[in-house]
Amino acid sequence: MRASRSLAVLTASVLTVSGPVTGALAQTEPSGPDPADDYGTALNIMPPGQAGTTTPAELAEVMANDPENRNADASTPSNVGDQLEPYDELNTLTPEEISGSDLTDFYKQATFTAPPESEWSRPRQTFPDRHDLTITWDSDGVPHIDGNTDEDVSWGAGYAGTLDRMFLMDVLRHAGAARSAEFLGPTEGNIAMDQQQLRLAPYTPEEAADQLAAVAGRYGEEGQRLLDAADAFVDGINAAQEEMCPGLQPTGPDCPAEYAALQKKPKEWTRADVVYISSLVGGIFGTGGGAEYGNAMWFQELRERLGEDEARRVYDDLRAKEDAEAPVTVDRKFPYGGDEGIDPSLPGVALPDLDPDATAPGSGALVGGNEPPALDDLTTGETGGLPGQLDTPWGPIDLNQAGRAMSNAALVGADHTRDGHPAAVFGPQTGYFAPQLWTEQVLNGPGVKARGVAFAGTHLFVQIGRGVDYAWSATSSNSDNVDTVVERLCEMDGSEPTVESEDYLRDGECVPMDSRTHEQTALPNVTAPEVPRHLEFLVLRTHRGIVQLRTTVDGEPVAIVSQRSTYNHEVDSAIGFMRANDPDHVRDAESFQEAMHGIDYTFNWFYADDSDIAHFGSGLLPKRADGVEFDLPRWGDDEFGWQGFEPFDRHVQQVNPPSGYLINWNNKQAVDFAAADDQWGYGSVHRSQALSDRIEPMVARRDVTPESLTAAVQDAATVDVRARYTLPHLLDALGDDPGTAEAATILRAWLEDGAHREDRDRDGAYSHQAAIAVFDEWWESGTGGLAKDVLRGGLGGLVDELPKALDNHPRHGVGSAWTGAWYSYVNKDLRQLLGEPVRDRWHRSYCGDGSVEACRSTLRDSLAGAVERVRDRQDGAAVGDLTYDKSIDSIRSVRAGVVGVRDIDWQNRPTFQQVVQLTSGR
Repeated sequence: MRASRSLAVLTASVLTVSGPVTGALAQTEPSGPDPADDYGTALNIMPPGQAGTTTPAELAEVMANDPENRNADASTPSNVGDQLEPYDELNTLTPEEISGSDLTDFYKQATFTAPPESEWSRPRQTFPDRHDLTITWDSDGVPHIDGNTDEDVSWGAGYAGTLDRMFLMDVLRHAGAARSAEFLGPTEGNIAMDQQQLRLAPYTPEEAADQLAAVAGRYGEEGQRLLDAADAFVDGINAAQEEMCPGLQPTGPDCPAEYAALQKKPKEWTRADVVYISSLVGGIFGTGGGAEYGNAMWFQELRERLGEDEARRVYDDLRAKEDAEAPVTVDRKFPYGGDEGIDPSLPGVALPDLDPDATAPGSGALVGGNEPPALDDLTTGETGGLPGQLDTPWGPIDLNQAGRAMSNAALVGADHTRDGHPAAVFGPQTGYFAPQLWTEQVLNGPGVKARGVAFAGTHLFVQIGRGVDYAWSATSSNSDNVDTVVERLCEMDGSEPTVESEDYLRDGECVPMDSRTHEQTALPNVTAPEVPRHLEFLVLRTHRGIVQLRTTVDGEPVAIVSQRSTYNHEVDSAIGFMRANDPDHVRDAESFQEAMHGIDYTFNWFYADDSDIAHFGSGLLPKRADGVEFDLPRWGDDEFGWQGFEPFDRHVQQVNPPSGYLINWNNKQAVDFAAADDQWGYGSVHRSQALSDRIEPMVARRDVTPESLTAAVQDAATVDVRARYTLPHLLDALGDDPGTAEAATILRAWLEDGAHREDRDRDGAYSHQAAIAVFDEWWESGTGGLAKDVLRGGLGGLVDELPKALDNHPRHGVGSAWTGAWYSYVNKDLRQLLGEPVRDRWHRSYCGDGSVEACRSTLRDSLAGAVERVRDRQDGAAVGDLTYDKSIDSIRSVRAGVVGVRDIDWQNRPTFQQVVQLTSGR
């Protein structure tokens, strides 16, 4: 109903607007070939396409061709869905076919040379008042921005990016400012999203703007250069907005159609808006840790039922803080976080009461309301379960799903490739959106030369891409830069404090919290047609960070505070990106690592040039004090506070590893680099093994090519990692059982064929669909799921209290899948129980309470039950004839504007992917 109403409003509101777009047009020929394009192969792909602004005329065309779904195809509108088709087509080929293919059929060439006029996707523009700044759009819609000053290039980036992402940028800046309800309507999802952001980065406009000015003070000349670039970037955004929507009215042939749907007028951008988007993106993608509160609750549940000693042993088993079987990217040791077991007796530990007599909300709570904001990430560390999403007239935009760890990288060193130069296939996976959250650009000026992508609204520099003779990419590392701090509450007048108190003890002195009300007025629109609503949210902060909740410790009132190292420093990371874009700064692997040390967000950075591959783990990593437990909340006393931050040489890093390769799929960085307190999935199973299983043999043969490496990465993209690394041990544990023999036979055949979920011939069904149907049911149904059945024998009902998701299935539609702790639990427990070799053995076996026969009986019963449930739903079909609806897994690009794109078959692949082999350089 909502979609139909929205379509009607759009039809009435945006198809009758008019007005010209101004701008200086130059029909001059572009300059000659760029020498950097002779340095080797650099390809990339970013589905669905570069264009992202839908004009009224384009909307009319899409509606005429596809009125029900409003999906663009590969050519209508231009550059909206054109990269989706080759991206999807690669998934129809076998590894052998990819190895022998021309990769330019599936990727576009990431060149610096501006295209000739015959390949322009829109008229070339020059800007005489910007020192003859020139922007040329190639046939893929990617802007090539050539300027004579850094500020001109930044202005051009702001201008060109806005032409493609104006409305999406507006959505993101409002979300970052915790004003989604004000802009998109006061739905439950938009209000929850604002609450979530207020618990993460509740900046006033003045505080946000001051962040940029503060960078100039901290970084001297570099900081001033960044500030000047940012100001020019904002000016470019505003110039484009004025051209597209003259007078900032929601009219004109080039004004995004979404404004008319929402009855909103565009507003000028400021420095604060860039910071707001940076805080939103950094908070979702560039953090780790912060789940100490949930860990404390889980530990105390264990302790109540099992006693102190056994609780600590069980906690350490399942935590996998430093599991010797966890796949790592760097084979050197980088101690961080400690490998000792949990110790709640340390003096700095503060354990919130399991069942407090009273609680009170923290930041984000609606003033006058009774319900605190959702605290799923506080208790589990997993943002994917949060209710906050952006509700729009054309559907929801779930940024939390985009933030789940999704990216991968595969790099092979020069000594192991066919032609003696490194090869890399890598990219970030940030969910599928139409238009994409990324925007692509080519920047060329005195201090910048780079091509690649950046998050829309923060794209004054390329964040991932290629430089003159090098390329780089990133994966989320989720290193521990967030802590949970417990502050004792008090009352300034000396009276008895309660959980409602807004004063706290700081070094023994009672001081007031920073308390304010965040207000917004949300007007009705087609998404939320109700009456206008005035919203007031509580914001509470201490000197450590943002108050999440007020509760008790040993009956005494306290505040639970989130302390993040990047808080109030989100834009500092732009310094690192500025360095990475500067060819005078990055000349080799070591200088690249130094550049990325300027990025405070927690990422794995990967680098390749014509001779070297490298890794560097960025992040402003706190040094913890003695007396604190990394997994549990700590008291706010200064003696337990952070003792500075880790220096450059303590960050995980490596150049040209002896193994000959670097692989990461959001797995553990290095030995002794402990998993952050919210990361319980660094165990014996990780999806990175699907890459290493394929690439290690190739490296040993010393015959890797860009094509064969692409084939290996793509083959790994369709593996059901959960099945591939648990089924061998499940089948062994089942033994010879006539009652489940048919199911075991089809599961074994699927496993022997690689445990893929693929339909390469596009006949509408997965190969081995019967096995997939059975295994999915076995894993997630019955008495809570197969994984819980395995642990239940030793833990009983406690398995239902463990605050970690049971599965990470493709069905959520964002492509990325198969990260999670439960896969390792099944793998390790069964191997240990069956007497197979195990490193870092658990203190006991859980399945069947340690009895092989009891475990076998449990698994046989659970598999038999799963088979019968699937057969009952499919009218009693034979086991081998069971079907699976593969569309459940399909990648469904989130409609981030009025026009979307079609679904594609599932593949676990980056949403911006590069294939690189550079053969020469400066």
